[in-house]
Order: sequence, then C-alpha cells, then structure tokens
Amino acid sequence: MRHDLDSLDATILLTRLAAWNARRGPRIGDKIIMSDGSIRRLAHDSGSDIQTTSRTQPGDQSFYLGHGYCSFSGSLGDLIAKDQLHDTGLTEDGSVWFFHHDQVKPFNAVQAKIPCRLYKLKGAA
Repeated sequence: MRHDLDSLDATILLTRLAAWNARRGPRIGDKIIMSDGSIRRLAHDSGSDIQTTSRTQPGDQSFYLGHGYCSFSGSLGDLIAKDQLHDTGLTEDGSVWFFHHDQVKPFNAVQAKIPCRLYKLKGAA
C-alpha cells in the first residue's frame, strides 16, 4: 500500500531533513555529476572513498531517509575518492522514502523528494 504525505509525515520529514542537512560533506543520497555529464547518487561511504549508484541499472535504487542519514539499497557503481568531489553549492531533488507515521511494518512506505547536495568530479567539464 502506498501512502500520501500527510501532516504527521510532513513533520517527520522536516525533522529528519533538518538532521540530515546538519551533516557536513558528501552524504549518502547526495548527487554527483560524472565526467560524462550523467548524474548519479552517492550510495556507499567506505571512509576515504564513496561509491555511486549503478550506471547500468538506474531503476534499482532506493534511499531510506532516517534521522540524519540516508541508507541505500540497490546496485552499486563507480568508486570515487572523496577528495575528487567538488561541492557545486547547488542542490537537486532526490527521491527518498520512510515509514508512514513512523510505523515500521510491511507496505507502509511514504515517498518524498528532498534537496540533495550536487557534487561534480574535480577537473570534469
């Protein structure tokens, strides 16, 4: 079952988004402009490197918005050194989900769009 974003869900979303925006640097869920001009999302953080979503399976992506974090489920793509990321200062909406009314149970997701930081590879056109 799919739920619409109601007032309680909007409050949950705003609280989680404020905590997520308090985090510095690249976060899981943010976006990156690749050297070929395509845009992917950051999907896995391994410390000094970060991995993108898959280029070949773009429909295989799910980002859960927790309190101050996103977690990714799906196919992984390229591994990029974090020092190769340049924050453009721009944002672009990205899809996330969380549990309707914060009740963890099957088929209880609510979808939302949140502003994600937009990075690009250093030296990319």
